[in-house]
Amino acid sequence: MRSTTPDAVCVLSRRVEQLEAELARRNAEGQLASPESDATRTEESVASQTEFSAQEVSESESGVPSSLQLGRSWYFRGMQILSKKGQQWIESKTGQIAPLKEYVAFDGVKVHTASSQENRGPARTLPDKQATDAIIDAFFKHSVHPVLDHTLIDATVEEAYSLPKSLPAQACVWALHTWSDSPSTKAQTYEAEAVVQCRSLLERMGWEPSLEALQAILLLVYRRLHFNTQDGLLHATACQMACDLRNTLSPDYKDLGMVRKRRHLEVIFGLCYTLDKDIALRYGQPPRLTEEYCDLTFIAESDYPELRLSLVKERTCRLLYSQKAAKLSDGEILQYIRQLDDELEQWRLSVPVSIRPRLSTPDSAGGMDRQLIQLQLDYHCTLISIHTMVRRCGASNKELPEDLHSVVHSSVDLSLEAGRSTLMFLKSTLSSHGEQAFRHIQWYAPVAAMALFVDILVHPLGDSAQADLDTMKQSVGVFQNIPANSLFNVEKQQMQTLNGFIMELVQLASCAIWKARQTSMG
Repeated sequence: MRSTTPDAVCVLSRRVEQLEAELARRNAEGQLASPESDATRTEESVASQTEFSAQEVSESESGVPSSLQLGRSWYFRGMQILSKKGQQWIESKTGQIAPLKEYVAFDGVKVHTASSQENRGPARTLPDKQATDAIIDAFFKHSVHPVLDHTLIDATVEEAYSLPKSLPAQACVWALHTWSDSPSTKAQTYEAEAVVQCRSLLERMGWEPSLEALQAILLLVYRRLHFNTQDGLLHATACQMACDLRNTLSPDYKDLGMVRKRRHLEVIFGLCYTLDKDIALRYGQPPRLTEEYCDLTFIAESDYPELRLSLVKERTCRLLYSQKAAKLSDGEILQYIRQLDDELEQWRLSVPVSIRPRLSTPDSAGGMDRQLIQLQLDYHCTLISIHTMVRRCGASNKELPEDLHSVVHSSVDLSLEAGRSTLMFLKSTLSSHGEQAFRHIQWYAPVAAMALFVDILVHPLGDSAQADLDTMKQSVGVFQNIPANSLFNVEKQQMQTLNGFIMELVQLASCAIWKARQTSMG
């Protein structure tokens, strides 16, 4: 995969200008190549069995390549764009070889899980308790994921350090230590070791359901997703364990400690449910937790807007992305899109005004509350997931009836506005994202850029084509300005992949515009 450097943005800009001004030089691939950045190389080589980089443990755990995951939202008249046939279509529109397979998964992705031998390591003494307490304090200060309850986690830590045979509590302690906030090589090596120790303990206890074990698993899952990797086994285990524990902990308990556990378990179940929908949409997998088999009363009545938004995401999966949905007629697709859009708008209006997301980018986005930033980005992403599916229409009848044609254009316009707003919003709020900056960029930016790219290919001479191209170009420059010393090695690699992907989209979109202009000029 080609590496990208800050200078590559300038090279790309000059290339676009050449395409527009000279209408020449069809292949810019050589100009975009740049020497491999030293920042992406591992800082030191470690040979010990348990001392290896966070990048290596991330890849060995998940088995998922570091390619970007864009789901199954990308169609043109029923044709899946991220497929071999779709790549041929891109090449016909641009006159260029489209190496997108270097960056994204085509036709979905097979998620593998690591063998148990990869996760075994010699048992080690728990980390210093003061270090554990410091991580807990930092977690509650910075994390937006309510995986932990302060009172319960304090009790878990005490149990781990006072009872040597309390394996679930010890696994939870090690899981906490995977959340290192330092990108130094030493810290990454330590974090990787913590992953090994946590999984080893979970295996020794036979993955027996407990609140402590579930918290440990979720901490690992969130950490892996932060690095754009996913472990199908961990995710499946978390979902199953959450259901089992819900059935075990009776809501009729009178003991205050058990009441607190039950309440926190409901929160954790909500997190599992939310994660399940995000993974389903992003990785193209069927959801594991559905309203047909789960009591979702808690989520429907939750004060957390993120949980209630997941109900809309589940219906989006079922109505537009399931195997049954693949057989829908154009009219049925549009009917479900309209239904889901209504549900999404009802959700949006139910969110308190102070944190309510908007379609367009707020005038003053700097210094925003982190929950508002998360909701805004999640709203845009859900909007894109719903409305981009309108491009499935026209597979059997390229000439849609006039009434359907106007609805299709309306949906396309909404998905495009959400894509533009996402990229501009990321740019204007970058300083407010804190530790979530990398995750927000690598999770939301490629989806937004892909929405704009597809429309440029479909309408290369459209009124917004050049402006959308410029928006994508600017986003690369913004993302490359993130200080490299603030990123983990694996984050540097992922950011390099993201920048390379968007730059490739910009080049291909530029070629599509140029080719269309050539054709129109005869």
